[in-house]
Amino acid sequence: SSDATLGAGLVPLVNKLQDIFASDAMSGKRLVDLPCIAVVGSQSSGKSSVLEALVGRDFLPRGPDICTRRPLLLQLVHTPAARDGPTEWGEFLHRPGDMFTDFEAIREEIEAETDRTTGVNKGVSDKQIRLKICSPNVLTMTLVDLPGITRVPVGDQPPDIETQIRNMILSYIKKDSCLILAVTPANSDLANSDALTLSKQVDPDGLRTLGVVTKLDIMDRGTSAVKYLKGEVVPLRLGYVGVVNRCQADINDRRPMHEARALEAEFFRSKPEYKDVLKHCGIKALSRNVSDLLAKHIGNLLPDLQARIMDRRAEAEKELAMYGSDIPETESERAALVLQKLERYAASLQAAVEGRSTNLSIDILEGGARVHYVLQEIFVKGLLELDPTATMTDEHIRTKIQNTAGTKAVLLVPEEPFEQLARQCIEKMLDPCKQCAELVHQELCAMASSCVPPEVAQVYPHLAQAVEKTCKEFLSKGLEPAVQMIVNLVECQLAHINTSHPDFVGGPAALLQAQKAIDARMNAEAEEAAEAANKSSKNKGVNKENADVVSGTIQKTSQWLSGVLSPSKRHYSIENGTVKLKEPPKKLNANACETNEEFLQVMVTRTLLGSYYRIARGILADTVPKAVMHFLVNSVSRGLRQHLIGVLYQPGIMKNLLMEDPEIAELRQEARARVKALNAAALTMTEFS
Repeated sequence: SSDATLGAGLVPLVNKLQDIFASDAMSGKRLVDLPCIAVVGSQSSGKSSVLEALVGRDFLPRGPDICTRRPLLLQLVHTPAARDGPTEWGEFLHRPGDMFTDFEAIREEIEAETDRTTGVNKGVSDKQIRLKICSPNVLTMTLVDLPGITRVPVGDQPPDIETQIRNMILSYIKKDSCLILAVTPANSDLANSDALTLSKQVDPDGLRTLGVVTKLDIMDRGTSAVKYLKGEVVPLRLGYVGVVNRCQADINDRRPMHEARALEAEFFRSKPEYKDVLKHCGIKALSRNVSDLLAKHIGNLLPDLQARIMDRRAEAEKELAMYGSDIPETESERAALVLQKLERYAASLQAAVEGRSTNLSIDILEGGARVHYVLQEIFVKGLLELDPTATMTDEHIRTKIQNTAGTKAVLLVPEEPFEQLARQCIEKMLDPCKQCAELVHQELCAMASSCVPPEVAQVYPHLAQAVEKTCKEFLSKGLEPAVQMIVNLVECQLAHINTSHPDFVGGPAALLQAQKAIDARMNAEAEEAAEAANKSSKNKGVNKENADVVSGTIQKTSQWLSGVLSPSKRHYSIENGTVKLKEPPKKLNANACETNEEFLQVMVTRTLLGSYYRIARGILADTVPKAVMHFLVNSVSRGLRQHLIGVLYQPGIMKNLLMEDPEIAELRQEARARVKALNAAALTMTEFS
């Protein structure tokens, strides 16, 4: 009939997906929330009787206390009556291939499977039991029978049993993919129904909730549930269905279901008050309603369901790829895997240095760009800012000139103090040059760590650690010759002060510059004196005095330049017409420049020193980065691969290198199972599309 086929197109699709995701490998993991109908109600509200009426057989545990202690996912599948073989049967997912034709045996298996997880003393669990019932007497639908809401713990139940059960129910019904079958007895206050109270929390507009009112036959005489069924008390968008279940005496007497349905139909016919809501009364109406609602619900969710399955599959495949393949069993396979990982690591680091990595950042510098920044922006610019001659005073130069002369008098342009001062300035460049190599080494070590693929570090931690350590050892070996080369470059500059360099200013030019400096200084002081005299003449108005002031200032300047001024400190005294000599102090400073000749010596030495230092600094700013690139940076492409293979590609250590964490192996198996399940789900969706 058309009733029998209602929902038969889409509900089996969901049933098949549920079977796929309920395999042992997927136990306890909800990859995708599938459409279903959750049956919710308080203890003894008639939930079990409603489910048995939908099936048409007795198969659920019964008793005065809580009977449903684990969620029961019930797949009802309409099947044509078979000429050969059983007409009705049940099959549990945890016992695939076992067909239960005796529904009493189904009840016993539900009780036994519940006890296996929760114990025999009324404990509860959220682990599902999955039962498929095939029969020509059912409409195709999928329901989840949840434990009844209880308030008083019994047996081994914890004190918070009510909270646990409510949370378990909410974990199902809070999802938009779940329709809610809220079961409430007619002889209770519908406004305070436990089932409707819970459904209102997650479905306040009643868009997913179908109300079921049971026990209409035991309401007080003169009352009816018509207002309940019309939605006048608690409105629901999907409405209500009223049913009359078997009483306990009928259950005890094993009254057949078809008789119970006949009595139910007779009850509604005999009650004229239910005339207007008759189409919403009876198990047959409930069965049609539930099957129709579920089919429409699945149809609405189908596009989103297919997209979610595709997304979950992509995530699972990505995770499986991260865990890699299983550890090879043979030595040759292990060797091939280690060699592959070493080759990829060396290529990855080389690409990072050369700027050929994929997914380079657009926000920050990374890889080889950081090395270039260290060489040019930090080292070269920093070195060019370094100028020891700028902080060297005339007194320093004068002291060096006198010290190098020893016991002799100083000639016009002494060579030795210039060379010594030049070497001192060059030596100050050694430390920043060595620091340049160390900074580049640090950058390469950071790249060595970041180039270890996350999947290798996670799956083969021993291999990842060994590769990183071996690479850093290789880089350290490259640092040593780089630093030594830098030291040699500086020592080459110290070994020979090349005054024949084409860019060197030379002695004659230095003398000319020094003479110009002296002339400029004399002119400046003369101008200052004349300006001061002009101001003085304006204040006093005496021209003769102006001439005297100018004359006196010029004479003073001449005296300073010719060394007439006396030294500030004398180490002798004149007493009683004789000279008395004093012992020189422990710290003895050179005399200030007292003659044109001495001032010229300082100026020439400073000019030569500045010129030569700039030449040496430019040479080191050019050659040090070249040494770092050759001995350290370019060694990555020149020899890292061979070094890694030489150290780690050894038969005796490869098994240990590929040793993985047991947890990773377990995660790989789980990821593989998820990929398999989602592939099967995607194929199933394709078959039904």
